[in-house]
Amino acid sequence: MRLRVLPLLFGAALMMAGEDPFEAPPEVQAFAREHTNIREGVPAKVSALLKAFFTPPEEGGLGIVYDNAYTRTPKEVWRDRKANCLSLTALYVVACKSIGLQARYGEPLRISRWRRVGATVRFERHVVAVVQGGTPGQELVADFLPEVRRDTMLIAPLEASRVRALFYSNRAVELMAESRMEEALASAHRSLEVDPGSGVGWNILGVVQRAQGLDADAEASFRRSLVVDPKDGAPCGNLENLLRAQGRLEEAQAYRERGLEIRKRDPFFNAFLAEEALGEQQWDEAARRIKQAIRLLPMEPEFYWIQARVALAQGRTKDAIKALEKARKWAQPEAQARYDSKLSLLRNIKPE
Repeated sequence: MRLRVLPLLFGAALMMAGEDPFEAPPEVQAFAREHTNIREGVPAKVSALLKAFFTPPEEGGLGIVYDNAYTRTPKEVWRDRKANCLSLTALYVVACKSIGLQARYGEPLRISRWRRVGATVRFERHVVAVVQGGTPGQELVADFLPEVRRDTMLIAPLEASRVRALFYSNRAVELMAESRMEEALASAHRSLEVDPGSGVGWNILGVVQRAQGLDADAEASFRRSLVVDPKDGAPCGNLENLLRAQGRLEEAQAYRERGLEIRKRDPFFNAFLAEEALGEQQWDEAARRIKQAIRLLPMEPEFYWIQARVALAQGRTKDAIKALEKARKWAQPEAQARYDSKLSLLRNIKPE
């Protein structure tokens, strides 16, 4: 069975024409001032505001919790106190701007995820807020975690129009999942009206078009996606799927090979394949794939966690411990306790 590939930004009713989906909630400026007015300096204000987003309501915060079922506008996040990373970042950016902080969007290049949802493989990317600090060149990263990090070397800037376009692409996928196909198509087109240069937008449009039986339109959209972003493997997989279904096997194979060539350099795709192989008890394939992921991105703790699980499945307890020690080494401080507990359990297992 061939799989559609849907890129999402980690992650519904359509907006009215002309409405800004990222319009600030009326209450946001007062909230931001309340939690930052006694703070001195930009770093302190940025940190206090982010903390207030997660502080429980009974303590004066918003109490926002993660929810990737639906991509909300800032107004909906304010109302529901739920958000995925795109929704939360959009609210945070407008909150910062409401009190005079210089905030923009960014995409961490080392944070993404492939996952299977039914017959669909989704590629989920990440978005953060980057705030100009109090000294020249200082930038503060506000992530979905209630902390501020200062390492922005691997964060690519995202224009506001691109983030808005990704919002509509997310909505298109969500609407399609609910079988609201006409609305999904309208949202996909809206994404490209906002940002015609979005390869993600063209690919999502193609997926929606194909779901409606508009194969010629879908093929044109997938091809346009590759023109806009030749390094994206998602439209390659979708073109292969479409062409193979039409019996155009030689063309389909060419796009399969192109897609595999692109993805073999994606550490997260290799990690996804390792997880798949692990679930199918293909231990050697899982070990090979996760080794490749680590070779491409050696400081990703989750890769070592997968490697530890593969080693345990093969009865290699000592290798699993070594992998977990590396996972702990590269993990954020708040995640290290998770690996400590796993290491403690493994070290108490006597090898047979």
